[in-house]
Amino acid sequence: MSTATDFKTLLDNIKIDNAGQISKRYGRITKALNQYFYNLDSKTANSLQVGSYGRFTGIRGISDLDMLYFLPATAWPRFRDRQSYLLQVVKTEIKKTFKNTDIRGDGQVVVVKFKNQEVEVVPVFSNEDGTFTYPDTHDGGSWKVCNPRAEMSSFRALNDDRKGHLRRLSKMIRAWKARHEVEISGFLIDTLCYNFFSNLTEYDDKSFK
Repeated sequence: MSTATDFKTLLDNIKIDNAGQISKRYGRITKALNQYFYNLDSKTANSLQVGSYGRFTGIRGISDLDMLYFLPATAWPRFRDRQSYLLQVVKTEIKKTFKNTDIRGDGQVVVVKFKNQEVEVVPVFSNEDGTFTYPDTHDGGSWKVCNPRAEMSSFRALNDDRKGHLRRLSKMIRAWKARHEVEISGFLIDTLCYNFFSNLTEYDDKSFK
């Protein structure tokens, strides 16, 4: 067995094997919120998969999923000074679909806790510059800004430049982390891998295939 075959086998073994289940959960959460905020039945409109799943660096056994839900601009006056109330509304609407699932607000997100994974839902308002404003219920409540689309775009572009090596390395390090129970976040893994490949071109023409 060659080294190339070993790497291919490794990546095949850590590939996400429940993408259908994940997609269904994202869709049902999105639909529940769309019905309330937009009077729509769509399972895809007004949401964005972020985190490792959105960056395509997740692996088999992925336990944490993240999504943004885009609130209508007309809802801003209602929630402007009521961050905790916003999370409560989001929780209540999701609970109508997942009646027997543990769902709770947690600072900046609503956590939907399934048996094999958690989905963190971040309700956001879209800004003209492409960023998003999201609630923070700590210290009396405030609003913060994030820019996940720019982050994912940069990650995807570098991965393309490095012929897919960036995502492969991130996945393999995630598998190592899980195997040895290393206390390091997936976001930090992706950041370290991104920084490693940022100015490294010597492997662009290398492949295990």
